[in-house]
Order: sequence, then C-alpha cells, then structure tokens
Amino acid sequence: MKFIPCLFSALAVWLILACRASAIQVEELDPSREWRVEKIEISGNQRFPDNQLLTEMVIQARPWYRFWEERPLFDPLTFATDLDRLRRFYQSEGFYKSRITHNIDPDETRGLVSLEIYVEENSPVVISQVLIEVNDESPDRPPLPDKFPIKPGEIFREQKYQDAELLLRNHLMDNGHAHAQTQRRAEVDLEQDQAGVRYWAQPGPKAVFGETEIKGTEQVEPYLIVRELAYEPGEMFSLKKIRESRQQILALDLFSALRINPRESAGTPTVVPMGVQVTEKPPRQISVGLGYSTEEEFHVSLDWRYQNWLGDGRRLWIRGKYSSIVASGDIDFTQPHFFTRRTQAGLHLRHAVEEEETFKRTLSRFSGRLEHRFTPRLLSFFGYRVDNNQLSDVAEATTQVLGEIRTKGILTGPFLGLVWNSTDDLLQPTQGEIVSFNADQAGGIWGGPYEFFKLTGEAKKYFPIGWDTIFAGRLKLGVADAIGSKENYPLFERFFAGGQGGVRGYGRRRLGPLNSDDEPLGGLSLIEGSVEVRRPVWRELGGALFVDFGQVSLKSFDIPVNDLQFSTGFGLSYTTPVGPLRLDIGFPFKPPRGDRAWQVHFSVGASF
Repeated sequence: MKFIPCLFSALAVWLILACRASAIQVEELDPSREWRVEKIEISGNQRFPDNQLLTEMVIQARPWYRFWEERPLFDPLTFATDLDRLRRFYQSEGFYKSRITHNIDPDETRGLVSLEIYVEENSPVVISQVLIEVNDESPDRPPLPDKFPIKPGEIFREQKYQDAELLLRNHLMDNGHAHAQTQRRAEVDLEQDQAGVRYWAQPGPKAVFGETEIKGTEQVEPYLIVRELAYEPGEMFSLKKIRESRQQILALDLFSALRINPRESAGTPTVVPMGVQVTEKPPRQISVGLGYSTEEEFHVSLDWRYQNWLGDGRRLWIRGKYSSIVASGDIDFTQPHFFTRRTQAGLHLRHAVEEEETFKRTLSRFSGRLEHRFTPRLLSFFGYRVDNNQLSDVAEATTQVLGEIRTKGILTGPFLGLVWNSTDDLLQPTQGEIVSFNADQAGGIWGGPYEFFKLTGEAKKYFPIGWDTIFAGRLKLGVADAIGSKENYPLFERFFAGGQGGVRGYGRRRLGPLNSDDEPLGGLSLIEGSVEVRRPVWRELGGALFVDFGQVSLKSFDIPVNDLQFSTGFGLSYTTPVGPLRLDIGFPFKPPRGDRAWQVHFSVGASF
C-alpha cells in the first residue's frame, strides 16, 4: 500500500506544475479583452508587509468588504509601472540587489486576472561610515547636531540619507546661520554591500532678524500678526522661531493660508528681512453637527464662532448640544494677550441638564480662567467657578450606602492645572507624551455648602516600535475627599470609571461599586490605565489591540490597586479629513451583574 502516498505526492506535484503552467507574463495577456483584477498576492517579502508594498502600487484589488463594487480594471502598462515602483521602493530602502518578478493567472471565463508578485529581497546595503565636514574655522563655529538620523551599521535608506542633510542645514539655521548651505554624497559598493556617506556644510555668517513686512491683510489688523511673532528685530536668526511664529499665527484661526520666510535680498546679509503673506478667511463660522456614539446615542450640535469679535483677536463661541445624556448651551469668550503675550483670559457661561444613571443634574455655571503658556509644550491654567446645582432622581439605595446627599446648592471655588504635551499630532499621536495635573477645591473661605478637594493626574506615552506600529500607554490617578461632613462632597463630583476613553470593556460609569438598584456609586479614589498597540491595516484603515484596567474606591486616598478590573479588545480606525473615526470593542474579564459580556464604543480621534 506504499504506492498510495507516492501517488498523492505525484498528483500534488503535477497540480502545482499545472497551475504554474497556466500562469503567463503581462505581455502574453490578450490585449483585445477587458480584464479586471480578482486578487493580488505577494510572496517572498520578509522585511516589508504586504500592505506596505500594496500602497506603492496603483493597481489594487477590490477590498473584501466592498463586495458590491465592480472589480477594478487591469491595465498592463500600469501594472508594469507598478513593478518598477516596487523595485524602486526596495532600492530606496537599501535593497539594491532585490528582484521583482511576476505571473498572471487569467480566468478566461470571467475575464479576471490574479496577479502573483514574487520578491527576492537579498542582502541590504549597510552604511560603513558617515563623515560631516563643516567649512568654518571661526571661533563661534556651530556645534554639530547631538543626534544624527543615520550612523554606521544601519541599512542605507535614501529618505533618512536625505533627511540627515535637511537636519544638518536646519541645525545651522537654528544657530543663527541664515544662509547655510549643505551638500551630500553617497558611494554605494554593491560588491561589498556597503555605502560611504559624506556631508559638507558651509554655515556662512551669523545673522539676526530684520523687520517683518505683512501682506494680505484686509479686515484683520496687521498688529495681530506682529504680536504673534516669536522673534524680535535684532534677535539671532532661528528656524525654530519661524516655525513657532507660524503655529501661533495659525492658532488665531483667521487665515486659510500663511507663508512666513526671509525676503529676497542680495548676497548674505547679516540682517535678514522677513515677510509674512496671509490669506484671510471669514471670521464668523457656523456649523451643525449630527453624530452617534454608544454612550450619547444620536446627538446634534449647533456652533457659532466669531474669531475676531470686537477686534484684538477676541474669540466668541456660542454652542448648543442635545443628546440622550445632556442638553446644554455654552458661551465662551477668550481674550488673548492678557497682560503678557503668553497669557490669555476666558469667561464661560453654561446651562445644562445632565441625565446620568445615578442622578439627574440641572447646572448653571459661571467661570473665569487664566491660561499661561510657559513654552510651546507647557501650559498652566488657573480659574474660579460658581455653579448652581440641583439634583433629582437620586435613588434611596444610593443614600443608604453614601449617607445623606445634598441635592441643591451653590458650589464655588478655584481650580488649577498643568499640561505638558510633546506629541506630534493632537488627534492621532505617534510619539511624545502628555502629562496633566488638575486640582479643584470648593467651600471653606470661598463659601457655599459644598466643601471638598479633588486631585487628578494623568500620563500618556506614545512611541513607535517598528513596522509602522505605535505603542500607546496611559495611567490616571485621582483622589478626593470632603472637608468636614461627608455630605459636603457632591455626588456629581465623584470619580466614575468605565466606558469610552476609559476602561472600554465596561459601559459608561459601570466599573466600580454599585448600589442595590444596580446603579454606579462612584468613588473618592480612582485608578485607570491602558496599553495599546496600533498599526495601519490597509490604506486609511488602521487596527489596534488593547488591554484596559481600572477601579474606583469608596474611600479617599485608597487607590484600589489590589482590586483592579481588566478588559481587553480590539479597535478599528478610519482616517478622514476631520480625524480618525474609531470603533472599539471591549471584553471585560468580570462584567457587572446584568451587563453584556462586551461593549462597543465609537469615537473621533484616538481612544487616548
């Protein structure tokens, strides 16, 4: 019976050879027919995933989730160009000996082609040495950058090789050399798989900023732009100051286009005149928003903004919102350059009706706030609020656990905070960190029936770990307590955990102690955290895996690290012009009684 396995082996080999025999090259395909792409298969690639190689190609297969669409047309010339693009991509990544071949498997009956691309990567070219020469013998010769993008032993990648020259030139310009010039050269030895890299720099004389000419303003006063400049005439020239000026001018939200750069001048003057060219946009904006989230369900919002109200860059923002949780109206007024260029003042009026599972709250608020930006990354704020609160629908089961609860009264007191933000993107950060601290206090010398303090700190970290993958982590801690009687601490200021932006395996506020009516009680101590791995999946589609943890304690200064609850899950994001749309599905390890064993959350932007 030994011939049976041999027969099957021979049959398998014959089938493989038969399939290979049916495959053809692109020039052998019948040009008189219309062909469409059924699928694209890439094999042999070890260094780069399929989705990264597919982004280099124009021809694409129809995504499986868009099954209702007609399959894309196949153009032989475009496919041939795509193969060249893949070869060029591998060369740019240092794999000069890579080979790209292909086969086409046609389906004559359906008019479809399956494209098979074979990659032979071979060994990469490695950098053998990096030389940097600065042609400047003067005593104030600028130092070299502390960190250089490339170094010996790394794979020679063209983009990093080019970026290194740009970094060198920018470094010189940041140190006052406004007319710095640089060159680069690479000698690639394919026999040794090595590359020698050399950079030359001519710093030129040190320079200072001259006067700045403003162009393009019509309704906006030019002084609004001048006061946002991060440099003064006579100050040492710096690209960093120009970039900072650009950010601050755009933050006015008064311009649709901005260009800021040195004005043309003969030679290499030591006083560099600057120019700012702007295109104004309408100062008044109105927008209507419709959306859906698992916590608020369907919600609608109406916003009206005036970015230069009564001149001087003052901003007025009126907005209204309605959802299953809150119906609110807000008015915000902001005065920039309040005493100093880095300080702004704000006033806030709010009236809202909030319907939570534990209570219903009617709120009227007036608050003032001062913000001071010490650096582009470090922001501080201080404010004072006066709230009129009325609570209803508080279950007797809640008072049985927490004691007597004050249902109405004035809450008044100060708040302050610090925020450090070094991330590279507000909506979808890939590197950097955010560290924040907030403190609230009410009652005492400030008056009012509520007397308490509340402290919250949170840290978030983002960094790439290779293969276009981002690791993100966060940790949040909070403690609070009443001053005097427990009744002095308001129910609506307690810590709650669970839901979107928190521990995603749990419903909104469903993590932590519950009363006998299965309603969340909140707590006076909080811990929350997350670890998440994010990476692109295909084009604008991204994916994530996460583990969240958290818990709240009924006691103050009792961080419940010994009673942490965990959830895990996955997320999908789709990048849009307004930011990534995010869908998260979380699975709690121990769901609360009566709750589902999974939760779905929608959001705009990264989950944290």
